[in-house]
Amino acid sequence: MIIDRNEAEDIRGAFPTIPSEDSAVVKRYRAGDLEIRYHRGAETAGDDVMIAVPYSMTVHKDGSYIFAVSIERDDLRSLSPMLGIPLRELQEEYGVKGFYGEPRVSLYGNGEKESFGGYQGLNDENEIIRFLLSVVLDTFDELAEPEEIQNAR
Repeated sequence: MIIDRNEAEDIRGAFPTIPSEDSAVVKRYRAGDLEIRYHRGAETAGDDVMIAVPYSMTVHKDGSYIFAVSIERDDLRSLSPMLGIPLRELQEEYGVKGFYGEPRVSLYGNGEKESFGGYQGLNDENEIIRFLLSVVLDTFDELAEPEEIQNAR
């Protein structure tokens, strides 16, 4: 997904699975004219969403929320009653022992949601931040190195 930052539409309200823009913000970065927020365990914009979002980044420009990239996992505890399938059966079907499916990457922007496939990186937070930042920079064709914003709102 490539986004022209000057033409990008605000995605607030467009997708129930996007991270709430101010939920669980751990770090903030500036790259060119973009503000990038790193979220750990953010709430989603919708109420009845059956995914967990352990890690995500949202991009803001001139007060607009224009992009999100998330590592998402299906929440099997929520899916089980909705599908009428016992949790243990879902766990077997997903090939997991816990309550969540395998991590996958989703991109939101330009009025679209795009699957980036499964997350294959390390489960190390610094690695996850580097990965998410690289997706953001590639999406906006941004050459500036992101700089962490200290104590900013």
